[in-house]
Amino acid sequence: MFIFNLIILFFCGLLNPALAQDYSNFCPIKVVYPRTGSVIEASSTFLVGQTDIGAKLTCNNEIVLVNKAGFFAHVVPLHYGSNHFLLANSEKSDNVDLTILRKAPPKPIGADELKLEDLKPNQNLGVTAGDIINFSARATPHSTVTVQLGPHSLRLTAIQKNHQAPNVDVAYGKTFRRFDTNDSECYKGSYRVTADDHFFSTHPQFKLISSVGGLSENSRATISTVESLFVARTAKNPTVVRLGPGLARTTPLVDGVKVIIDGWSGDNMRCLYATNHHVWINKSELVMESLTQTTTLPSDLNMRKYNTDIIAPQAVAQTINIIEDSYGEKICLPLTERLPYQIEQKLNPNCLILKVYGVAPDTDWITSEPKTGNESKSNLDHVSWRQSEDNIYEITAYLTGRRQWGYNAYYDGTNLCLGIKERPNISSTGSLNGIKICVDPGHGGNEKGSIGCSGLPESQVNLEIASKVKTCLESMGATVVMTRISQNENPSLSERVRIATDNKADFLISIHNNALPDGRDPWKEHGTSSYWYHPQSIELANYLKNSVKMAGNFLDLGTRYQNLALARGPAMPSVLLEIGFMINPDEFTQLIDPQVQSKIAQAIAEGLKTYLTASEHATTKTDDVTQQSP
Repeated sequence: MFIFNLIILFFCGLLNPALAQDYSNFCPIKVVYPRTGSVIEASSTFLVGQTDIGAKLTCNNEIVLVNKAGFFAHVVPLHYGSNHFLLANSEKSDNVDLTILRKAPPKPIGADELKLEDLKPNQNLGVTAGDIINFSARATPHSTVTVQLGPHSLRLTAIQKNHQAPNVDVAYGKTFRRFDTNDSECYKGSYRVTADDHFFSTHPQFKLISSVGGLSENSRATISTVESLFVARTAKNPTVVRLGPGLARTTPLVDGVKVIIDGWSGDNMRCLYATNHHVWINKSELVMESLTQTTTLPSDLNMRKYNTDIIAPQAVAQTINIIEDSYGEKICLPLTERLPYQIEQKLNPNCLILKVYGVAPDTDWITSEPKTGNESKSNLDHVSWRQSEDNIYEITAYLTGRRQWGYNAYYDGTNLCLGIKERPNISSTGSLNGIKICVDPGHGGNEKGSIGCSGLPESQVNLEIASKVKTCLESMGATVVMTRISQNENPSLSERVRIATDNKADFLISIHNNALPDGRDPWKEHGTSSYWYHPQSIELANYLKNSVKMAGNFLDLGTRYQNLALARGPAMPSVLLEIGFMINPDEFTQLIDPQVQSKIAQAIAEGLKTYLTASEHATTKTDDVTQQSP
């Protein structure tokens, strides 16, 4: 029976050589996820695996749906503690026993208990007048909880409906709770720092008074008032810049940019761009301006011994120069030192907005050189400037057409440059001659990605499809750069983006296949989706997703914004494709079929060609999208 089924799979094209090798260790029932003994927090999971073609499989006497290739996925509920599952083939004596543990929620707070690990703030803070410090604790219900901060005593309020419980997670854009909690155990309160406050490595003291007694605990975190400002320089290129400590990204900075530090949260330093404009940078990516012998900030975050008079970074903008280069055109703002900046991209109207902080205007000139290249490839219409707020100098680059093809920002000495990529060579015949595409097969090496129903890793499926994409694109005349060409390679995410940038690719397409977190249903949630980060990539993401969806007859999961490294590079339109789901038996059957792989690869190439040949001046359904670009 097994040999017959194996032969059938080969002739039906359901196996590639790698999968055939996987079948050499075939057993009548093979569960690839989850492994017995796994600990799962969700209220359900799914058993994914492989069995004989035509097998009648049950799980705890419930029928398991097995597809025509012998792949299965079966959702099972989980109760707290140990869960036992027996998978059985009614036609054979082979069975599989699985034991899965569901993690129990935190134990209820006892009668006279403060959870030290749950006291917040739980990271050292540097604060200034006007800052709000949020306190919270898990403690005995129906008690009195106070916080002593220096001379101030603050009573915390019991939260009966804690919709922001710490066990709230997000998966595929939807929030869910890992486990139930006793909301009445949570106490919260806030304190606003005043100019009269002077804290120095002060530990907030939490006090509990309950019906059976009382106790107190000092928080592990300290709070210090920042008595003076500090100037630091960015030490890396790129330096990651965030909008909150460890939170969303905004425009990264190059090295050598001066920033003012006026607070911190743990290792995240709060940088003052302008009044009421803060960002956060990890201290490992900064060096103190006065301590050139070091590469990072001192471990003493209070830095009181470095309290010296500072000179706030500033410059005057006198002229704006527009210059042609090999990338396209660049807008140069001559400055006297490297100042922080942010970039916004808009599609309606089509423009790039460069905000530079610490700049005063005295701009009398916007100059451009006579064009020496192919003027039809120019993407820049005109440039304007304004002072949007005190110390915020704003340059707007208005672009032609409705598309953008990439941009970059960098310093040439102390001259800030915004590069605007020229249009690629677009042929009216559909040829991709002169177009360079970077194709990225996701994962690789020890990073397997998601695991398919047979145990085949996503990284291998990605590589097989990406290699076929390369062949299809080259047959249309394109030049293709691969981020990896073997299963053993695993370039870092930043290396993959750098490969595309260094090779001056016109487009970056990252090939992936999907999976689900526990608590979801692989039979209900599956299909094709594409992901963008910069608005310039939305239209291409739509074309690619639609083309793949039709080629594989997959469900449409949409085109979505997501903070993904392979989509974040702004130098060219970049799209990450999730072609199908490795844990959906029917889609996995298609994804490992060489004929379907070729069909999908051709669809990706055709989607890019259709995008290029579509009129750039045609109307688009894309709404006005503004994105602070990282």
